[in-house]
Amino acid sequence: MGLETEYAIRYQECQTAPGVRPTRFELYQRLIHALRRKLPVVPARHFKDGVFTATGGAVWFETERPAAGSGLIEGATPECRGPREVLRYQRAQDRLVSEAAAEADAAVPFTLLKNDRDAFDNVYGAQENYEVTLASGWRLGVWRAGMLLLIPLALLTWIGFLLLTGLMVVYLILAGMFYVLLQPLLRQPQRLALALFGEDFVHGRDMGCITPRWLESVVQVVTRVLTVPLAVGLWGLAWCCAFVPQRRDMLAFLISRALLSGAGMVDRQGQFLLADKAPAMNCVLGYGGLFGDRPILTLGHFFKALSADAWFSPTEFRDVMRPRQRLQIGLGDSNMAEVAEYLRVGTTLLVLDALEAGALNGAPRLRRPLAALQTICRDTTLTAQLRLVDGTRMTALDLQRTYLDACRRYLNQQSDVPHDAWHVLRLWDETLEQLEEAAADPRSGAALLGRIDWVTKRYLLQQAGESADWASRKKIDIRYHELSSEGYYQLLADNGLTSTIVDDEEIERSLRLPPANTPATMRGHYIREFSQGDQALAVNWKTVLIGQGRHARLIRLSDYRPPDGPGGRRHAKA
Repeated sequence: MGLETEYAIRYQECQTAPGVRPTRFELYQRLIHALRRKLPVVPARHFKDGVFTATGGAVWFETERPAAGSGLIEGATPECRGPREVLRYQRAQDRLVSEAAAEADAAVPFTLLKNDRDAFDNVYGAQENYEVTLASGWRLGVWRAGMLLLIPLALLTWIGFLLLTGLMVVYLILAGMFYVLLQPLLRQPQRLALALFGEDFVHGRDMGCITPRWLESVVQVVTRVLTVPLAVGLWGLAWCCAFVPQRRDMLAFLISRALLSGAGMVDRQGQFLLADKAPAMNCVLGYGGLFGDRPILTLGHFFKALSADAWFSPTEFRDVMRPRQRLQIGLGDSNMAEVAEYLRVGTTLLVLDALEAGALNGAPRLRRPLAALQTICRDTTLTAQLRLVDGTRMTALDLQRTYLDACRRYLNQQSDVPHDAWHVLRLWDETLEQLEEAAADPRSGAALLGRIDWVTKRYLLQQAGESADWASRKKIDIRYHELSSEGYYQLLADNGLTSTIVDDEEIERSLRLPPANTPATMRGHYIREFSQGDQALAVNWKTVLIGQGRHARLIRLSDYRPPDGPGGRRHAKA
């Protein structure tokens, strides 16, 4: 499993250089330069700008509209085993990128925000990835057959992309001729160059703005039109065959999980909500923004593999046929509190294990899941009744209790249970009890301060007083997530008002070494061994490429196997 976290960039104009407004891509580049001074880093073999680090994780520049000035820093943990391990690497990642931002040689000082929504209601944030069974039996057969039938649509999409690229080349040629003809006649030819070619061409350096804004908008619209047939076909196939038990038996758990892991939010009307990202969810299954969708479960990685990756590496297509696949959960907030992040991951792992073992038969199913999600987010009393498909009603606390009891029964039937599983179960039970007490008597919620984000943030907002205006309340909301010594959660932590699960020694170790017995183990090994060598090195989640041209060596990380018991040997086949 692993986490992907998008960090917003916050900066103010420098007093010594008024008017200086660097692009977010420039700030990302400065951050990467700072990272290189801290640990071995190599370029990512990917469609977007990014690097992999010696810990096996990655840092990306995430944007759809670079010419419009948008962009986020995305960090992805290495592949981990167990909730405590992923918490360690997430906390190490938070520390790594925040320190790199502080040390970056940028035109203006900047910090990162680990949150999910800005003051303008732009939504971003966290994704969770778990390796689970995509389908079995007849559904797996239909999935594989359907993927084969989608190949013509994928080919047409690819041809469309090639034609679009060709049209872009033709445009650049014609625009260049037009510019050469008009340049001698204009007083400010730079303005025409900006309109025709974008800032990278005019300023002569890589600023992430390779096209003008208007052309970027046109290309984005055309690209989405080209992808509609393939996207619709893949969505229909996934709805019939992919992750059906998870969508049926886990959905009520994921929706009510905001009680444990919601980050809290002040909305545009000034109302306090339990979760930051959840109120923006508008579908159960989708692509994560391709068509304005905000799904609970995301299919974007399947679409990318089918529409692009498979044409560069046929093994990508073979991989999407496998019964075990990545389940990506888009519903979940970025957590500052360690206990909340640990519970978000740990309870989900427990429920997934119980589900795959057949221990969730008869799990509650909500009649209107998205409406229930909105209700939960707006119910700070935790007493709202949610209608199930069988006509009964339950509160979000009742739903969580149902899943907790099922997981407890499941673990009691096992002979060899990891310590982390029991720890998560006890902490889950204890937290639900504290939430129940706080719902009955708000004064008893002090036990959850520094442990559950929405409770902690609501307390800080209450300290501001009822007379505080929206802007002041929103400042508290956003700066709670700032990864710096001035961030409000960090101030609580510095004063010993938060609870921790992993210690500094564990985090420091996770800043240097990758997790054991995962593909990240070998990825980190090759990065550390070859990043300073004479041969070029490029890495992605599945492969390591050493050298260039005919003599390059490709190492497939899927061939890696953990040790087979004591004395077992780890290996990767070239």
